[in-house]
Amino acid sequence: MTNDQPTLAPDLSQVVLRLRDDLAIVPQTTDGQRLYVVEDRLTGKCYRLGSAEYAVASLLDGKKSLAELIANVQTDARDSDSQQADDGRATLQVCKWLLQTGLAQVIDAQERGPATRVIAPLWARFNPIFIRVPLLTPDRLLERLLPWAGWMNSRMFAAIAAVLAFVAASHLVMDWARFSASAGGIFALEQGFYLMVCWVVLKVAHELGHGLACKYHGGYVREAGVAFLLFAPIPYVDVTSSWRLRSKWARIHIAAAGMYVEAIIGSIAILVWSHTADGVLNQLCVNVIVMATASTVLFNANPLMRFDGYYMLADWLEIPNLYSRGQQFTTYLFRRWVLGQPLAENALPSSATTSRVVKIYGLVSWVWRTMVCLSLICAASLLFHGAGIVLAVTAAISWFLAPAAKFAARLLLRENWPQLGRLCVVTMGVTSVATIFFAYTPSPFPRRSPGIIEYKPITVVRSASSGFVREILVAPGDTVAAGDVIAKLENVNLRDELRWVELAIDESDLRSRLTRQRGEMAAHQAEQDKLVALKTQYEAKAKQIDGLIVRASATGQVVGRTLPLLLDSYLQEGDEVCRIGKESEKEIQLSIHQDDLQAFQARIGASVAIRGSSGVLYADLTSITPRATDQPTHPALCSSHGGPLPVRADHSKNSSEGVRLLEPHFVGHVTLPIEESEQLRAGQLCTISIRTPEDTLGHVLAGRVHDWFASKLR
Repeated sequence: MTNDQPTLAPDLSQVVLRLRDDLAIVPQTTDGQRLYVVEDRLTGKCYRLGSAEYAVASLLDGKKSLAELIANVQTDARDSDSQQADDGRATLQVCKWLLQTGLAQVIDAQERGPATRVIAPLWARFNPIFIRVPLLTPDRLLERLLPWAGWMNSRMFAAIAAVLAFVAASHLVMDWARFSASAGGIFALEQGFYLMVCWVVLKVAHELGHGLACKYHGGYVREAGVAFLLFAPIPYVDVTSSWRLRSKWARIHIAAAGMYVEAIIGSIAILVWSHTADGVLNQLCVNVIVMATASTVLFNANPLMRFDGYYMLADWLEIPNLYSRGQQFTTYLFRRWVLGQPLAENALPSSATTSRVVKIYGLVSWVWRTMVCLSLICAASLLFHGAGIVLAVTAAISWFLAPAAKFAARLLLRENWPQLGRLCVVTMGVTSVATIFFAYTPSPFPRRSPGIIEYKPITVVRSASSGFVREILVAPGDTVAAGDVIAKLENVNLRDELRWVELAIDESDLRSRLTRQRGEMAAHQAEQDKLVALKTQYEAKAKQIDGLIVRASATGQVVGRTLPLLLDSYLQEGDEVCRIGKESEKEIQLSIHQDDLQAFQARIGASVAIRGSSGVLYADLTSITPRATDQPTHPALCSSHGGPLPVRADHSKNSSEGVRLLEPHFVGHVTLPIEESEQLRAGQLCTISIRTPEDTLGHVLAGRVHDWFASKLR
């Protein structure tokens, strides 16, 4: 129990209390200490009392007043030579706690009627993100199921389940690549219904495992229902009665039973998945495997959250109320170092090892709890849009603002002004240090822009004539000189047309001679003009025939992965065949976001870091185009081709790639020196990183928060 309640008023010393007769009290020995588990079957709750608290509770027989009770406790302490002085405050605290929990009842009072339980305020009881709805009492149902399913808790079946898990894990490891590919689409929109069905089935089986294990060890299940975490249904069962079990291994077994059942179902799903082809059943198995492992590790097995892993850890370490003791320690640190209250660490156990565990757990769980609360608030605002904002604000008020307001109201009392002054000084100091830290600490996140390596200049080799590609004499990556033959085309119609022109020239030449011999000068001149036109046509056709042989127009390396695919295809005049570039002349074409334009413009002419598969290189940023464009620099940079830039579909004639960038970007150019140019390959993706003095940690965080709020407001 927690001994941090305010004391009772002195005029209540004649109140007579009695411990309820229907309580079940079971002694336990934990960490060498004698504890007593008090089970209230009316509410289904269990409480742990230490020896001193139980000694006070055992004296509540309905006959002694509080004054007599305090006198008896002080007499017993003197008779036992106890070193702990008791002025009655600790006894009054125990009595008040017993009243608040409903474990004790008021029998008689001079100035006060029957005591009522103190109900927590609405802000402390209401949790808009986690809602618990009890539905039924499953104890009788589990009692009937136990003879049929109790064998699952036997040691023999546990050994079989271990072998099954080992075999399933070996199948999963051997076929991990296939599983990774299948698991990539688990959150696709079309999988939503199947995902929800698998989730509900797994969680029902999980809670059924808890209930059956509890009945197996002699406990009872008072309540079952559904909890809603961000409106996602999570079944639950109340197995609080397991606290009264004397064996810690039985309690650990009950806490681990749900994960045990999920592990069995997941192992079966792995074996079914490994022996089935792609289909609905196969994908269902993938869903079960992911949820039976990921959800179990992140939630149920996590000891920092008050789920199965926490209770297993607390029982194994034999540290009861580990979570509340950790909270007491963090509260102690806050009061001691922030408020300056000279409090004693009486809430912590005397054992040095246990004390160290409680301290570490308290600090780590506080950090984790804060992160989870903030994450849930952010998730609520993102998932439900407008309604989610309201839900997130309500949760923030319930979890943070209302307790802070209550704490501030206490500090405004006159007797607490010294603590308020110390709090203000500490707050101002921490704020100043944090401001200096965030304002002058360089951001660990540099500005980054994706880029692709291209030849500069790049020579495009095009077909000079139309025809079928019959022969390709080079391959991508080959080095060619200007004039080397790259490909040969065939066009039968073009050669036939050339022969027809040749015949027409011969015929026209013959007519020209005949008209000259006959003295028909006008006809002769007309035939001469026709002959000139035919020869011009012949030269054009002959040039087209020569164009069927595609030659390199520059010296360099052949670029074009699709070049081998052109064989036997038909090319129109002017179609691209390949490209030629020089290995010693390359540049990086950047795609710079609008928010980063000024930072990159300030680095023109300066060296920038180039991060790629070959490591980190440095080169100069030479220029940036003055106008932004939503046309992608290269298809490889688009998300539709696995790149980093988000795009949208655009099938208009102005879009050469069929997509456009979601936001306009500026194109930057980084000229590579000869050594770096020969080391990098054209078409290779890279990232350019820069840092500016203005990019402090506070500036980056403020920008991201601003962008987040701006996106939500839009």
